[in-house]
Amino acid sequence: MYRIVLVCTNHSELGKCNSEELYKILESLRPDVIFEELPQDLFDRFYKENSIPCEPPEIKAVKRYIRKYPVNNLPVDSPSSNLLSRNDINFMFKILNNHYSFTQLEETQRKQMFEKGYSFLNSKENEVLTESKRSLSKELLECDINRRRLSQIHRAFYEEQHQREYDILKCVHYHSQRQFYNQGVLLLGSGHRSSMREKIEGYSSISDIKLSWTFFGDAN
Repeated sequence: MYRIVLVCTNHSELGKCNSEELYKILESLRPDVIFEELPQDLFDRFYKENSIPCEPPEIKAVKRYIRKYPVNNLPVDSPSSNLLSRNDINFMFKILNNHYSFTQLEETQRKQMFEKGYSFLNSKENEVLTESKRSLSKELLECDINRRRLSQIHRAFYEEQHQREYDILKCVHYHSQRQFYNQGVLLLGSGHRSSMREKIEGYSSISDIKLSWTFFGDAN
């Protein structure tokens, strides 16, 4: 049975959430394959073309790791479905950031990320905060004068996230059927941690190949 550890990340450097700390995690797990939350086009730009100068911590850590350990790293994300425009997303978060209750949750999350780093991102505490933000955002948008448009944006935003999660799992299983490995790592934004638990269990029940999943940070 193939073993995979899901490691939750943040896509920008913030205090202890940095490439050095993420590299230490990779060193401790010693994966022989790394699955990355990247669509193929971005993967090529980061790794083949080196055309994006500002690299997120995941890219920095993986590049450092594969220089020392020549293992496979693979993109498993799907391209954007174009359900939403960037203007729609910006509009939604602009409205949310006008609410003190929402920005307080955001600030609490950022502070914990800054101080505790990946131990917080991979914790139940962060899962609870993420779900609280989602529930609160839905309530706030439904009370706004533009609630019809905002509710549609909110619904489409999470529909796209859920579809991406299924696509990521499908891709991980696809690659797992075509190459052997002992220990894999899936690097994934921390906002997906809670919803991926249910999807992994459901997908495993219908897949031809069985993967042994562990969530980094969970108690043994």
